[in-house]
Amino acid sequence: MNTPDHDARADKLASGVDRLVRSLPHRPAPATLEARVLAAVAAPSVARGLRGFHSWLPVWRAAFLSVGVGFAAASVWLLLPVSLSDAWVTLSDLFSQASERVTALGDAARVLSGMVSGALPDWLRVWGKLGLMVLAALYLATLAAGAVAWRWWQTDASVR
Repeated sequence: MNTPDHDARADKLASGVDRLVRSLPHRPAPATLEARVLAAVAAPSVARGLRGFHSWLPVWRAAFLSVGVGFAAASVWLLLPVSLSDAWVTLSDLFSQASERVTALGDAARVLSGMVSGALPDWLRVWGKLGLMVLAALYLATLAAGAVAWRWWQTDASVR
């Protein structure tokens, strides 16, 4: 805890340092300072090997991902007490069942859309499509305005 005596000494020390710094003469910056600062800002701040995954060459990324997937598959294959052919048959059955379900959902959606579109009057379908297009245009305009505002804010912040 800070005592009142400690706070007073800290304030006195801070004001003394402030007076001392203000009494020092102003030194002009070297002529090369601006060029050095701009070069340091323009240079990458991190060594090439320490950057993120997105900065790797595509060949290295593909190699890393394939080695990772291979390692994961080998780990699963070694840890599971199932032969590789049994696992492959099980996976193919799962994919075929998923494909059948997706096909059934698509058929149900097609039947439902046919029922709904047949039940609606023509003027409602036309105005509904027009309303959706206007809504999409407003949404895109809002996104564009946000992008412009962000760009303006960033350039304005660099001037400040």
